[in-house]
Amino acid sequence: MGAIEAEVVSSPDETTLYVDTLDGNLVALARADGAVRFRVPLGGRSYATPCVDDRGNVYAASDAKKLFAVRPDGHVMWTLDLDDEGDTACAIADDGTLVFAAGRTLYGVTQTGSVAWRFLARGKIFTAPAIDDRRRVLFGSQDHHVYAVEPSAPLAHKAWSVDLGADVDGSPAIDDDGTTVVGTDAGEVVRLDADGSVVWSSHVFGFVRGALSIARGGDVLAGVYGPHSRVVRLDGKTGVEKASFDVPGSGAAEFGVHGAPIEDAAFNLYFGAEDDRVYAVAPSGAVASSTTGGDVDAPVTLLSDGALVVASDDGAVYYLEP
Repeated sequence: MGAIEAEVVSSPDETTLYVDTLDGNLVALARADGAVRFRVPLGGRSYATPCVDDRGNVYAASDAKKLFAVRPDGHVMWTLDLDDEGDTACAIADDGTLVFAAGRTLYGVTQTGSVAWRFLARGKIFTAPAIDDRRRVLFGSQDHHVYAVEPSAPLAHKAWSVDLGADVDGSPAIDDDGTTVVGTDAGEVVRLDADGSVVWSSHVFGFVRGALSIARGGDVLAGVYGPHSRVVRLDGKTGVEKASFDVPGSGAAEFGVHGAPIEDAAFNLYFGAEDDRVYAVAPSGAVASSTTGGDVDAPVTLLSDGALVVASDDGAVYYLEP
């Protein structure tokens, strides 16, 4: 396979793993032995994490300006032509609408491949969207704004937007209380209330370009780029830094940790970094790591039995038993 910068996702029964590659394929792997079950050409590079609905259908976008809908057996059900390169994963709304971005356009697409609605931002959208309890779609843009939009045909309605002063490339995370956290290229992690007002802003001194995580206790976890590449844990209520795990690197602004850690039921944290390693950090502070052959930019995937799946820029998918 080509280099991988997208997270691996599983089928609903976790027997199949799906990954998009920079050589332009959606690849389905058998979890049991890693055998390739099918390979669907996407016509161009894909940086976007595929998404899977509750029927097992897979949706993947690519730089060919297309969105693909693929059945669990690898049959392409339909494709949708997009206005620009498809760089983000989908979110699936309660009514089955697929929500994703290509270029400056946020799309709502039906399960049959028709565009239900659109929203046009002023800058390119690199963040996967998130959907809150009000069914509003939240996302960031390279016009420095975070948006909340309410779906409506043919054009979605903007509920609010807020200017954070720098590109917002990392996908937002929505907390149980309806607030949202995002990262920016100004080296900040920002919490917004349900109406878009800033609750707190914490400076972490490096780009925050990947998705954020919210730990079980409410803390915010973020991957940070150089010059001080690391993972930080911020108090969810105040934004005060509570802990930090350094990842040695070159000190360059473009080197660091992209995807935020995920947390398992025992409060262990798992994440990859651009030093070609995947880390496990226990609550005690004990650290274990494994080496891959390339950068680990995407968040790792935690399966229900504790197994980890890691995608690397070396073009391999690594399966780590619990």
